[in-house]
Amino acid sequence: HIINLVKDIGNPIEKAKKVYEFVQNNTRYISVQVGIGGIQPIPAMEVDQLKYGDCKGLTNYTQSLLNIAGVTSYYTVVEAGKEIVDFDDDFASLEQGNHIILGIPNNNEMVWLDCTSQIHPFGFIRDFTDNRKVLIVKDEGSEILKTTKYSDSINHQFTKANIKLNTDAGIESELNIKTNGIQYDNRFFIERKSKKDVIEYYKEYWGNINGLEVVDYSFTNDKDKIEFTEGVKVFAKNYASASGSHLIFAPNAFNKNSFIPNRYRNRSQPIKIQRGYLDEDEYVYSIPDGYQIEAMPKNVVIKTQFGEYLMEIASEGNIISYKRKLLILSGKFPKSEYNAYRDFRKKISSLDKSKIILKRI
Repeated sequence: HIINLVKDIGNPIEKAKKVYEFVQNNTRYISVQVGIGGIQPIPAMEVDQLKYGDCKGLTNYTQSLLNIAGVTSYYTVVEAGKEIVDFDDDFASLEQGNHIILGIPNNNEMVWLDCTSQIHPFGFIRDFTDNRKVLIVKDEGSEILKTTKYSDSINHQFTKANIKLNTDAGIESELNIKTNGIQYDNRFFIERKSKKDVIEYYKEYWGNINGLEVVDYSFTNDKDKIEFTEGVKVFAKNYASASGSHLIFAPNAFNKNSFIPNRYRNRSQPIKIQRGYLDEDEYVYSIPDGYQIEAMPKNVVIKTQFGEYLMEIASEGNIISYKRKLLILSGKFPKSEYNAYRDFRKKISSLDKSKIILKRI
């Protein structure tokens, strides 16, 4: 069956993709802690018959199918988890790992597969096994390699929204949210939820908006680009505050970042940001006829060793344009810089709450 599946495909990576998708569609993951203390995989033939296996069994099974298809691959041991833990270069051993993945050589790079996932795109290993030293097992001698690093700007979320502000202080909005990299992994699971759970997800995600109602939504999951797109239509009755002849509202309606690190009197550890990310937001507000801007925030650009923040607001007629960029950089910083990092995050939190004041003419 595998030979028939890939017989007309010349590119080894395209062959591997077909095999990987076959495994995803025809097996499921279970935990099996047997066989030399949980180290030995169950035979590939047994996985083929039972249609399930653990990380060892499913990886071994996928490798066996790839061998039939004529594609080279390597059984690989990794310490998996959101915390990045490397194998020891000088004394690597199987005991240093808790998970098995598969590596497929592609020119001078390695394509990594997590064979336990039935939903993730081919070659996308997410923050469970990314950017860490792993042990690949070869007949001619094993070696240490590093898995894919999803760089800061690749972990991208772009939100675009058209927002109508009404005289009753309510808003109506149509949004488009695109995510890539690790941010894709944070959101693409929504498409598998029930309608009720999707609506609850958005109400919680935008919990800063009182009385939010989700009118409609749609999803596009492009597994080739590793890009998830959400189209969402919402309204809220009392987004702005009405005070006499004034309407007061925060232009950052849909992506406020309120994270502020804890205060420490005596910081003992360096700062470690394991994964950076880039958020970009563009909102266009249509304000009610008969109102004009009385006050709005000034444009801001902040650049630090930890990242960048930009806020731009412009107006023309009854249209207000709001642009925001937040780049958080991964890296390790000395403990002496902790207060500077905390100040940076405090400024972001404060600026994201900035308000615009409209006055009835």
